[in-house]
Amino acid sequence: MIGDNFGYLWIGTSTALVRWKPGSSTSYELPGLKSNVALAGINALAATPDGSVWAGISNSGRGLGLQQWVNGTWRTLITTTLDSSTLNAYALWLDRHNALWIGTEGNGIYRVHDGKVDRFRSADGLSSDTTEGFFEDREGNLWLTTAEGVDCFRDIPVVNFSVREGLTRDSVDSILAARDGTIWIGNYEGLDYVRGDVVSSIGPKNGLPGSHVTSLFEDHAGRLWVGLDNGLFVYERGRFRPIQRRDGGAIGVVTEMIEDVDSCIWAVVVRAGPENPVGLVQIQDGRFATEIADERLDIPISLAGDPEGGLWLGLRKGGLARYRNGQLQIFPLKNTNAQVLQVLAKSDGSVLAATTDGLVERRGETQYALDHHNGLPCDRTYAIITDKYSNLWLYTECGLILIKSDDLQQWRGHPDLKVRFDLFDAYDGAQPYLADFKPRATRSNDGRLWFANGTVAQIIDPDRLFRNSIPPPVHIEEVIADRKNYPSQNGLRLPALTRDLEIDYTALSFVVPQKVQFRYKLEGHDREWQDPQTRRQAFYSNLRPGNYRFHVMASNNSGVWNEAGAELDFNIAPAYYQTTWFRGLCVFAFFTLLWAGYQMRVHQLQEQEKKFRDAVETMPALAFVADPNGNSTFLNRGWLEYTGLSSEQASGSGWEKAIHPDDLKRVTERWLASRTTGQPLDYEARLRRGSDGVYRWFQTRARPLRDNRGQIVKWCAVANDIEDRRHAERLQADLTHASRVSTMGELVASISHELAQPITATTNNARASLRWLQHDPPDLTQVRKGTERIIEAGTFASEIINRLRSLYKKALPKRELVAINEVIGEMAGMLRSEARRHGVSIYTDIKDDLPMTVADRVQLQQVLMNLMMNGIEAIKDSGGMVMVKSRLGEDGQIETSVNDTGPGLPVGKADQIFDAFFTTKPKGSGMGLAISKSIVESHGGRIWANGDGGRGATFHFTLPAAPAETSPPVDAA
Repeated sequence: MIGDNFGYLWIGTSTALVRWKPGSSTSYELPGLKSNVALAGINALAATPDGSVWAGISNSGRGLGLQQWVNGTWRTLITTTLDSSTLNAYALWLDRHNALWIGTEGNGIYRVHDGKVDRFRSADGLSSDTTEGFFEDREGNLWLTTAEGVDCFRDIPVVNFSVREGLTRDSVDSILAARDGTIWIGNYEGLDYVRGDVVSSIGPKNGLPGSHVTSLFEDHAGRLWVGLDNGLFVYERGRFRPIQRRDGGAIGVVTEMIEDVDSCIWAVVVRAGPENPVGLVQIQDGRFATEIADERLDIPISLAGDPEGGLWLGLRKGGLARYRNGQLQIFPLKNTNAQVLQVLAKSDGSVLAATTDGLVERRGETQYALDHHNGLPCDRTYAIITDKYSNLWLYTECGLILIKSDDLQQWRGHPDLKVRFDLFDAYDGAQPYLADFKPRATRSNDGRLWFANGTVAQIIDPDRLFRNSIPPPVHIEEVIADRKNYPSQNGLRLPALTRDLEIDYTALSFVVPQKVQFRYKLEGHDREWQDPQTRRQAFYSNLRPGNYRFHVMASNNSGVWNEAGAELDFNIAPAYYQTTWFRGLCVFAFFTLLWAGYQMRVHQLQEQEKKFRDAVETMPALAFVADPNGNSTFLNRGWLEYTGLSSEQASGSGWEKAIHPDDLKRVTERWLASRTTGQPLDYEARLRRGSDGVYRWFQTRARPLRDNRGQIVKWCAVANDIEDRRHAERLQADLTHASRVSTMGELVASISHELAQPITATTNNARASLRWLQHDPPDLTQVRKGTERIIEAGTFASEIINRLRSLYKKALPKRELVAINEVIGEMAGMLRSEARRHGVSIYTDIKDDLPMTVADRVQLQQVLMNLMMNGIEAIKDSGGMVMVKSRLGEDGQIETSVNDTGPGLPVGKADQIFDAFFTTKPKGSGMGLAISKSIVESHGGRIWANGDGGRGATFHFTLPAAPAETSPPVDAA
């Protein structure tokens, strides 16, 4: 029983076919069954769109088997290969393409479509030759049950053309679509050709002058060029004409042929023997013209005519070559190991090369590669061809790859782009392999693409790619947690501490199940969609307790996605230590311990602060703390008791009340400078004692305390009483001054002699000027010269007096930048007259470019005067030399030495000479060297002597070099 498109219900009985619908019925007797009432009758029906009905009968014979009811009459289907009355028809099915499928008992199945009949038996892979029933699913797959199993038939885009379709043998090495619509197939033992639906062959028995067809080519005149065995022939008007070399020999095995713009035929030939095994042959006007021999060609394996003239060659060792006007140019590929299997020269000047390492396009002087880096599934490309829509097809080792023209243009603009493509692989019927000869790919007039794979010809029709538009239903099958299976139902609750989780899923698409792709995402864990490709399991480990939703989607073989997919909600229970109450308890315990630790730390800090405060309060110094602005925030007991101020009176800037008014401005300026620069503070000032109002000198040192960012948070300072030290310094200054005065007393005669010189010069120049004025007329030029000499002598005398005044003057020390070489020069000039009076010479050896030092100039003069006078004193009876030197020491300090040629230092007493009151002179005070030592050490230097072995004595002293940023003068107070 079956229904048709017109609302009728057809029922098969033991003798007739009944058409029924509510209110009426009609019976059509089947003559074959009427005369054989013992038969089972009609057991299969199929209604066609045109209203006819096919009836299947399990018995064969006249009027039996398969019969068709058409317009009130019964017909038997008779073709050249089938008489339907001979069948034992057990099952019928009319598919969506209106093809009739016939299932038989013992004879396999038949497919009838557009008058063509195909038959499938167990020898073709059917599970049994006895069919029980058919079913077509929503994707167009046809399922049939047999006595031994279930089989599935589906449309595939790539179909084979082989011996089954009428070829001589399954050894297809080349294929060519001619302009007249003929498909020529190079086969073994035959040149096969297809015209329309008829397959024919030219073999050795009907005119083929050989057995193995190699390469094929059609020239501009429509002539067919055929490589055959070891030669080349032109097939024209049913006859084969050989092309031979000039010596009459065979041209060789032809692997490929092309025609250039000058209508010359070029062929790659291979010959046996070690000499010239491969050559490039030119044929002009149907005759052998020349052979190109160039060792750079190596082994050309592909050719293409250049639209601009000449030809392009693909080489076996990774390169392209262009031959034009007798000149050969080689263009190596980036991958020199790649073989060029086909070349395609385009009218825009670009060249496409199918290589073993992908597709290479040469544009101008630049090469671009299209390979797995652009997303292609494989690189090895056997052939390339374009369809009638200008889409590019790659015949690769993994199948046929279709790149649409728009996507190809997009890649040309962005060569690093991932390119979109469609792949037709083995699941779609593709059986790619490298055929030995060319062409390997061709396009027929109806748009179909033909490929030779060395065995069969394969065909794909770009207009019939059987795109599957039905998204596949998705189903979550099972959940496996720690090797235990759970049903895939929403609300699934998994046990605590689940470590390994597997979720199995599938999609119901039976066109090509192997090409179904999946994506999944576990909400609550995955941030992005996961891409397992064709894998049908998702794996997770060590998921945290909580609620999750697993979402999976799938696409069919044509890339159509079911984005709704399937979802599964599940929960993983927490362990006791993963529960909220346990975590809350842990947080409470943590904060309790933290509070206890905080209280303990506060207590420790309070104890430490008390100890520190006690230490500060009892320390024998005045201590205080100030904020970043210099306002006091803490003053210790000693400071308050000394000044007599209370904490409230001294807070903020109240501490300034204790500073002597004469020192206050200097102190506040120092504080302001240190707050601005952040440098430590060190100053001396007088503080008033609160008990009696007496001011005493204190030295205050303050250091900044910084936070982690380097910002000053407070100043810590301490003040020490230096009144006694200041008193001692004043006494020492008085003693130093007395020493200088005493020394100057010894220089009176020398100084008088030195002053006499400028005074005498002044007198003489004055007298000379008077004589010049008495001339008639007065000689004013000479008077001017005399007057200038008087001024010079007066200036010289003034300098001598100023030097004496600086040494006699009693003043506080003043530190300033001093050049030691200048001080040496001054003292050498001052003492030179005294030295000459005793027959002593003074020499200097000073080092240029010495750095400056920060010192009191008068005190340095005193040190040098003491040392040089000691040298003069030591050799005044015998005469001699005093040498003063300066240099930069290895430690970076400035070193000065004074050497004499006298008897040297007293033996065994070199360590005592700097002690106070120690002297070797009968009338000496014993204070000169002691004062010199005190001065040098107060400047941060040291002084020593050597020469206790006779042959003169040498005194050395060093001074620190001034830093570059020093800005003197600096008030020593």
